[in-house]
Amino acid sequence: MTDRLVCVGSYTEESGANGAGISAYWQDAVTGDLTPCGSLRLPSPSWLEWHPARPVLYAANEVDAGSVTALAVDERGALTVLGSEPTGGATPCHLAITADARHLLAANYGSGSVTVFALDEDGRITARTDLVEHTGSGPVTDRQEGPHAHMVVVDGALVTVVDLGSDEIRGYRLTGDGRLIAQAISPLPPGTGPRQLARGRDHAYVVGELAASLVIVDETAPGVFVRVEEVRASHRDARNLPAQLTLSADGRYAYLSNRGPNTIAVFSLDAAAPDRIGETPAGDGWPRHFAISGRWLYVATQDGDEVVQFTVDPVTGLLTEQRRYAAGSPTCVAPQPG
Repeated sequence: MTDRLVCVGSYTEESGANGAGISAYWQDAVTGDLTPCGSLRLPSPSWLEWHPARPVLYAANEVDAGSVTALAVDERGALTVLGSEPTGGATPCHLAITADARHLLAANYGSGSVTVFALDEDGRITARTDLVEHTGSGPVTDRQEGPHAHMVVVDGALVTVVDLGSDEIRGYRLTGDGRLIAQAISPLPPGTGPRQLARGRDHAYVVGELAASLVIVDETAPGVFVRVEEVRASHRDARNLPAQLTLSADGRYAYLSNRGPNTIAVFSLDAAAPDRIGETPAGDGWPRHFAISGRWLYVATQDGDEVVQFTVDPVTGLLTEQRRYAAGSPTCVAPQPG
Protein backbone atom coordinates (compact mmCIF):
# COMPACT_ATOMS: atom_id res chain seq x y z
CA MET A 1 0.00 0.00 0.00
CA THR A 2 1.13 3.54 -0.74
CA ASP A 3 -0.05 6.90 0.48
CA ARG A 4 -2.56 8.73 -1.71
CA LEU A 5 -2.95 12.42 -2.45
CA VAL A 6 -6.26 13.97 -1.37
CA CYS A 7 -7.21 17.48 -2.48
CA VAL A 8 -9.87 19.63 -0.84
CA GLY A 9 -11.60 22.49 -2.65
CA SER A 10 -13.23 25.39 -0.83
CA TYR A 11 -15.25 28.55 -1.17
CA THR A 12 -13.01 31.61 -0.94
CA GLU A 13 -13.47 35.31 -0.30
CA GLU A 14 -14.95 35.73 -3.80
CA SER A 15 -17.97 33.84 -2.44
CA GLY A 16 -17.95 35.52 0.97
CA ALA A 17 -16.18 32.55 2.57
CA ASN A 18 -12.81 31.86 4.20
CA GLY A 19 -11.32 28.97 2.24
CA ALA A 20 -7.73 28.81 1.01
CA GLY A 21 -8.58 27.55 -2.50
CA ILE A 22 -7.23 24.03 -2.97
CA SER A 23 -5.47 22.28 -0.08
CA ALA A 24 -3.49 19.08 -0.63
CA TYR A 25 -2.97 16.26 1.87
CA TRP A 26 -1.26 12.88 1.95
CA GLN A 27 -3.57 10.11 3.10
CA ASP A 28 -1.77 7.51 5.21
CA ALA A 29 -2.41 4.09 3.66
CA VAL A 30 -2.64 2.39 7.08
CA THR A 31 -4.49 4.87 9.29
CA GLY A 32 -6.23 7.07 6.72
CA ASP A 33 -4.93 10.17 8.49
CA LEU A 34 -4.40 13.29 6.38
CA THR A 35 -1.14 15.27 6.47
CA PRO A 36 -1.08 18.73 4.80
CA CYS A 37 1.44 19.08 1.97
CA GLY A 38 0.53 22.33 0.25
CA SER A 39 -2.16 24.66 -1.06
CA LEU A 40 -2.94 26.88 -4.03
CA ARG A 41 -5.01 30.05 -4.11
CA LEU A 42 -7.85 29.93 -6.66
CA PRO A 43 -11.24 31.67 -6.65
CA SER A 44 -13.84 29.30 -5.13
CA PRO A 45 -12.76 25.93 -6.58
CA SER A 46 -15.93 24.27 -5.29
CA TRP A 47 -15.67 21.02 -7.29
CA LEU A 48 -12.52 19.06 -8.13
CA GLU A 49 -12.17 16.30 -10.74
CA TRP A 50 -9.09 14.18 -11.49
CA HIS A 51 -7.87 13.18 -14.93
CA PRO A 52 -8.26 9.37 -15.14
CA ALA A 53 -4.69 8.71 -16.25
CA ARG A 54 -2.53 11.81 -15.75
CA PRO A 55 -1.54 13.78 -12.63
CA VAL A 56 -3.89 16.59 -13.63
CA LEU A 57 -6.66 18.06 -11.49
CA TYR A 58 -9.55 20.21 -12.74
CA ALA A 59 -11.30 22.81 -10.61
CA ALA A 60 -14.70 24.42 -11.18
CA ASN A 61 -14.34 28.08 -10.19
CA GLU A 62 -17.86 28.73 -8.85
CA VAL A 63 -18.08 32.48 -9.43
CA ASP A 64 -20.44 34.59 -11.56
CA ALA A 65 -18.11 34.56 -14.57
CA GLY A 66 -17.54 30.82 -14.30
CA SER A 67 -14.33 29.11 -15.35
CA VAL A 68 -12.50 25.80 -15.16
CA THR A 69 -8.83 25.59 -14.16
CA ALA A 70 -6.50 22.71 -15.06
CA LEU A 71 -3.64 21.99 -12.66
CA ALA A 72 -0.56 19.80 -12.85
CA VAL A 73 0.26 17.84 -9.68
CA ASP A 74 3.84 16.72 -9.06
CA GLU A 75 5.12 13.79 -6.99
CA ARG A 76 5.32 16.01 -3.87
CA GLY A 77 1.69 17.07 -4.20
CA ALA A 78 2.53 20.59 -5.39
CA LEU A 79 -0.06 22.20 -7.70
CA THR A 80 0.76 24.30 -10.77
CA VAL A 81 -1.80 26.00 -12.99
CA LEU A 82 -1.78 24.71 -16.58
CA GLY A 83 -4.49 27.05 -17.78
CA SER A 84 -7.99 28.34 -17.18
CA GLU A 85 -10.93 28.74 -19.54
CA PRO A 86 -14.34 30.43 -19.11
CA THR A 87 -17.32 28.09 -19.13
CA GLY A 88 -19.59 30.64 -20.76
CA GLY A 89 -21.98 30.18 -17.86
CA ALA A 90 -22.39 31.29 -14.25
CA THR A 91 -21.26 29.51 -11.07
CA PRO A 92 -20.16 26.08 -12.37
CA CYS A 93 -20.61 23.56 -9.56
CA HIS A 94 -19.78 20.15 -11.04
CA LEU A 95 -17.32 18.60 -13.51
CA ALA A 96 -17.10 15.24 -15.28
CA ILE A 97 -14.47 13.84 -17.62
CA THR A 98 -14.97 11.22 -20.32
CA ALA A 99 -13.30 7.83 -19.91
CA ASP A 100 -11.03 8.49 -22.89
CA ALA A 101 -10.08 11.87 -21.34
CA ARG A 102 -10.84 13.71 -24.58
CA HIS A 103 -13.54 15.94 -23.10
CA LEU A 104 -14.36 17.69 -19.84
CA LEU A 105 -17.93 18.79 -19.05
CA ALA A 106 -19.13 21.42 -16.59
CA ALA A 107 -22.58 22.04 -15.07
CA ASN A 108 -23.21 25.77 -14.72
CA TYR A 109 -25.65 26.11 -11.83
CA GLY A 110 -26.32 29.82 -12.04
CA SER A 111 -27.11 29.97 -15.75
CA GLY A 112 -28.60 26.48 -16.14
CA SER A 113 -26.21 25.39 -18.86
CA VAL A 114 -23.68 22.68 -19.72
CA THR A 115 -20.22 23.31 -21.18
CA VAL A 116 -17.99 20.88 -23.08
CA PHE A 117 -14.21 21.36 -23.35
CA ALA A 118 -11.71 19.48 -25.51
CA LEU A 119 -8.57 18.15 -23.79
CA ASP A 120 -5.19 17.30 -25.31
CA GLU A 121 -3.13 14.21 -24.52
CA ASP A 122 -1.48 15.96 -21.57
CA GLY A 123 -4.82 16.94 -20.04
CA ARG A 124 -4.70 20.61 -20.99
CA ILE A 125 -7.91 22.37 -21.97
CA THR A 126 -7.64 23.31 -25.64
CA ALA A 127 -11.06 24.69 -26.61
CA ARG A 128 -14.69 25.02 -25.63
CA THR A 129 -16.59 22.81 -28.05
CA ASP A 130 -20.19 23.33 -26.93
CA LEU A 131 -22.47 25.25 -24.58
CA VAL A 132 -26.04 24.02 -24.16
CA GLU A 133 -28.55 26.15 -22.26
CA HIS A 134 -31.53 24.68 -20.44
CA THR A 135 -34.98 26.21 -19.96
CA GLY A 136 -37.71 25.63 -17.40
CA SER A 137 -38.60 26.39 -13.80
CA GLY A 138 -40.30 24.84 -10.79
CA PRO A 139 -42.71 25.68 -7.98
CA VAL A 140 -40.09 26.52 -5.32
CA THR A 141 -39.79 30.13 -6.38
CA ASP A 142 -36.65 31.06 -4.45
CA ARG A 143 -34.67 28.11 -5.87
CA GLN A 144 -36.46 27.19 -9.11
CA GLU A 145 -36.98 30.55 -10.80
CA GLY A 146 -35.07 29.12 -13.79
CA PRO A 147 -32.91 26.17 -14.79
CA HIS A 148 -30.00 25.15 -12.55
CA ALA A 149 -27.82 22.40 -14.00
CA HIS A 150 -26.28 20.71 -10.97
CA MET A 151 -24.54 17.53 -12.12
CA VAL A 152 -23.17 15.90 -15.27
CA VAL A 153 -22.84 12.10 -15.45
CA VAL A 154 -20.86 10.64 -18.35
CA ASP A 155 -21.24 7.02 -19.49
CA GLY A 156 -19.48 6.52 -22.81
CA ALA A 157 -21.22 8.79 -25.32
CA LEU A 158 -24.26 9.12 -23.03
CA VAL A 159 -24.36 12.33 -20.98
CA THR A 160 -26.98 12.76 -18.25
CA VAL A 161 -27.56 16.19 -16.71
CA VAL A 162 -29.51 16.73 -13.50
CA ASP A 163 -31.30 20.11 -13.38
CA LEU A 164 -32.48 21.28 -9.96
CA GLY A 165 -34.34 24.32 -11.29
CA SER A 166 -36.53 22.60 -13.87
CA ASP A 167 -37.11 19.29 -12.01
CA GLU A 168 -35.69 17.37 -14.98
CA ILE A 169 -33.06 14.85 -15.96
CA ARG A 170 -31.81 15.56 -19.48
CA GLY A 171 -30.10 13.02 -21.70
CA TYR A 172 -27.59 13.89 -24.45
CA ARG A 173 -25.31 12.11 -26.89
CA LEU A 174 -21.74 13.42 -26.92
CA THR A 175 -20.25 13.43 -30.41
CA GLY A 176 -16.59 12.79 -31.16
CA ASP A 177 -16.00 16.48 -31.77
CA GLY A 178 -17.48 17.47 -28.42
CA ARG A 179 -21.05 18.44 -29.28
CA LEU A 180 -24.11 17.57 -27.20
CA ILE A 181 -27.12 16.20 -29.09
CA ALA A 182 -30.37 16.24 -27.09
CA GLN A 183 -31.91 12.77 -26.68
CA ALA A 184 -34.46 12.84 -23.84
CA ILE A 185 -36.04 14.86 -21.02
CA SER A 186 -37.29 12.97 -17.97
CA PRO A 187 -39.50 15.04 -15.63
CA LEU A 188 -39.59 14.49 -11.88
CA PRO A 189 -42.41 15.55 -9.52
CA PRO A 190 -42.62 19.35 -9.17
CA GLY A 191 -40.50 20.65 -6.31
CA THR A 192 -38.15 17.63 -6.21
CA GLY A 193 -35.10 19.80 -6.92
CA PRO A 194 -32.87 17.01 -8.30
CA ARG A 195 -29.23 17.61 -7.37
CA GLN A 196 -27.31 14.40 -8.11
CA LEU A 197 -27.79 11.02 -9.80
CA ALA A 198 -26.03 7.69 -9.28
CA ARG A 199 -26.62 4.47 -11.20
CA GLY A 200 -26.80 1.33 -9.05
CA ARG A 201 -27.11 -2.39 -9.66
CA ASP A 202 -30.91 -2.51 -10.05
CA HIS A 203 -32.01 1.13 -10.07
CA ALA A 204 -30.68 4.64 -10.33
CA TYR A 205 -30.98 7.07 -7.44
CA VAL A 206 -31.57 10.84 -7.44
CA VAL A 207 -31.00 13.28 -4.59
CA GLY A 208 -34.15 15.39 -4.23
CA GLU A 209 -32.57 18.41 -2.55
CA LEU A 210 -35.74 20.48 -2.23
CA ALA A 211 -37.97 17.51 -1.37
CA ALA A 212 -35.39 16.20 1.15
CA SER A 213 -35.64 12.75 -0.40
CA LEU A 214 -33.79 9.93 -2.09
CA VAL A 215 -35.70 9.17 -5.29
CA ILE A 216 -35.56 5.72 -6.89
CA VAL A 217 -35.80 5.81 -10.69
CA ASP A 218 -35.66 3.18 -13.40
CA GLU A 219 -33.68 3.86 -16.57
CA THR A 220 -36.09 2.50 -19.16
CA ALA A 221 -33.82 3.44 -22.07
CA PRO A 222 -30.37 5.06 -22.09
CA GLY A 223 -30.83 8.49 -20.51
CA VAL A 224 -34.58 8.03 -19.94
CA PHE A 225 -35.74 7.82 -16.31
CA VAL A 226 -39.07 7.03 -14.64
CA ARG A 227 -39.72 7.62 -10.96
CA VAL A 228 -40.47 4.47 -8.96
CA GLU A 229 -40.73 5.78 -5.39
CA GLU A 230 -38.85 7.88 -2.87
CA VAL A 231 -37.77 7.74 0.76
CA ARG A 232 -36.89 10.43 3.27
CA ALA A 233 -33.23 11.43 3.24
CA SER A 234 -33.10 11.79 7.03
CA HIS A 235 -35.17 10.55 9.95
CA ARG A 236 -34.57 13.82 11.81
CA ASP A 237 -37.10 16.65 11.86
CA ALA A 238 -34.70 19.50 11.02
CA ARG A 239 -35.10 21.25 7.66
CA ASN A 240 -32.96 19.28 5.26
CA LEU A 241 -31.21 20.02 1.96
CA PRO A 242 -29.46 16.73 1.11
CA ALA A 243 -26.39 17.08 -1.08
CA GLN A 244 -23.85 14.37 -1.87
CA LEU A 245 -24.80 10.82 -2.92
CA THR A 246 -22.18 8.07 -3.25
CA LEU A 247 -22.66 4.32 -3.67
CA SER A 248 -20.23 1.83 -2.17
CA ALA A 249 -17.91 0.06 -4.59
CA ASP A 250 -19.91 -3.18 -4.31
CA GLY A 251 -23.22 -1.36 -4.81
CA ARG A 252 -24.68 -2.58 -1.52
CA TYR A 253 -24.86 0.77 0.27
CA ALA A 254 -25.73 4.37 -0.52
CA TYR A 255 -24.31 7.26 1.50
CA LEU A 256 -26.13 10.61 1.52
CA SER A 257 -25.16 13.86 3.23
CA ASN A 258 -27.93 15.82 4.97
CA ARG A 259 -27.44 19.57 5.38
CA GLY A 260 -29.51 20.87 8.27
CA PRO A 261 -29.57 17.64 10.26
CA ASN A 262 -25.78 17.58 9.55
CA THR A 263 -25.57 13.82 9.15
CA ILE A 264 -24.50 11.12 6.75
CA ALA A 265 -27.31 8.62 6.18
CA VAL A 266 -26.45 5.05 5.20
CA PHE A 267 -28.94 3.08 3.12
CA SER A 268 -28.87 -0.62 2.36
CA LEU A 269 -29.67 -1.27 -1.30
CA ASP A 270 -30.18 -5.01 -0.96
CA ALA A 271 -33.99 -4.71 -0.81
CA ALA A 272 -36.38 -3.36 -3.43
CA ALA A 273 -36.44 0.06 -1.72
CA PRO A 274 -33.49 1.71 0.04
CA ASP A 275 -33.50 0.92 3.76
CA ARG A 276 -31.93 3.57 6.00
CA ILE A 277 -29.80 1.52 8.39
CA GLY A 278 -27.85 4.33 10.03
CA GLU A 279 -27.47 8.09 10.30
CA THR A 280 -24.27 9.49 11.76
CA PRO A 281 -23.52 13.07 12.89
CA ALA A 282 -21.07 14.65 10.43
CA GLY A 283 -19.45 17.57 12.18
CA ASP A 284 -20.79 20.95 13.10
CA GLY A 285 -22.16 22.42 9.93
CA TRP A 286 -23.44 21.78 6.40
CA PRO A 287 -21.85 18.55 5.10
CA ARG A 288 -21.76 19.59 1.46
CA HIS A 289 -19.64 16.81 -0.03
CA PHE A 290 -17.80 13.66 0.95
CA ALA A 291 -15.61 11.04 -0.69
CA ILE A 292 -14.78 7.43 0.08
CA SER A 293 -11.10 6.48 -0.19
CA GLY A 294 -10.17 2.98 0.87
CA ARG A 295 -11.64 2.21 4.30
CA TRP A 296 -12.37 5.86 5.06
CA LEU A 297 -14.96 8.48 4.28
CA TYR A 298 -14.05 12.18 4.41
CA VAL A 299 -16.73 14.86 4.79
CA ALA A 300 -16.32 18.54 3.85
CA THR A 301 -18.42 20.56 6.31
CA GLN A 302 -18.79 23.88 4.52
CA ASP A 303 -19.98 25.93 7.51
CA GLY A 304 -18.15 23.88 10.13
CA ASP A 305 -14.70 24.65 8.63
CA GLU A 306 -13.64 21.04 9.00
CA VAL A 307 -12.97 17.84 7.11
CA VAL A 308 -14.29 14.96 9.21
CA GLN A 309 -12.79 11.49 8.78
CA PHE A 310 -14.81 8.31 9.34
CA THR A 311 -13.98 4.63 9.13
CA VAL A 312 -16.35 2.53 7.04
CA ASP A 313 -17.23 -0.89 8.43
CA PRO A 314 -16.58 -3.33 5.56
CA VAL A 315 -19.38 -5.66 6.69
CA THR A 316 -22.18 -3.36 7.84
CA GLY A 317 -21.29 -0.24 5.84
CA LEU A 318 -21.78 1.92 8.94
CA LEU A 319 -19.58 4.86 9.92
CA THR A 320 -17.47 5.68 12.97
CA GLU A 321 -15.89 9.11 13.39
CA GLN A 322 -12.10 9.00 13.60
CA ARG A 323 -10.58 12.50 13.27
CA ARG A 324 -11.28 16.11 12.35
CA TYR A 325 -9.10 18.52 10.38
CA ALA A 326 -9.41 22.30 10.29
CA ALA A 327 -10.23 23.57 6.78
CA GLY A 328 -11.82 26.87 5.82
CA SER A 329 -15.18 26.58 4.01
CA PRO A 330 -14.46 23.15 2.45
CA THR A 331 -16.77 22.09 -0.38
CA CYS A 332 -15.24 19.04 -2.09
CA VAL A 333 -12.91 16.16 -1.19
CA ALA A 334 -11.09 14.59 -4.16
CA PRO A 335 -8.81 11.56 -3.57
CA GLN A 336 -6.43 10.93 -6.48
CA PRO A 337 -7.30 7.77 -8.43
CA GLY A 338 -4.89 4.94 -7.81
